[in-house]
Amino acid sequence: VYPADLLSVALDKREIAAISGSEPFSYRLLATGKYQLIASNMTGDYANLSCCVLGVSGSLARDHKPAAAALTQAILEAHSYADAHPESVAQSFLAHALNTNEAEVSGILHGQGHGHHAVGEAFVKELTQYAVDLQRVQVIKPGTDPHQFAESIYVNVFA
Repeated sequence: VYPADLLSVALDKREIAAISGSEPFSYRLLATGKYQLIASNMTGDYANLSCCVLGVSGSLARDHKPAAAALTQAILEAHSYADAHPESVAQSFLAHALNTNEAEVSGILHGQGHGHHAVGEAFVKELTQYAVDLQRVQVIKPGTDPHQFAESIYVNVFA
């Protein structure tokens, strides 16, 4: 078992053939030019799906719908801002980050899909796709109807 910052050593020694990683480690590995991206949440079928989902408790969505809507709206606006102004977000983020720089954070943000905001039936369709995939890897039980599951966890807090 290698810690994330030593995965490149395992790759170079051919002790592993691929990694699944998170930022900033994956970004740093790819930035060296020695490694190739096989897939990510921004490639293939996932390239046009929401990459981030806000989950709130049922009681917040039912009993405090205006608060849930305000929280959701704030997150959507923050994502839209990050998509349109990654350099500004990177600069602000540096006050809370260790061992990185503005160019790296900005580069990571450029590779993410914060500008995609599915709502309504389009979002339920995306949740259904995720449920199908989770079922395929045995996270969700085989007998679960993916679309019904997606509808059961979705609430339009803006309605």
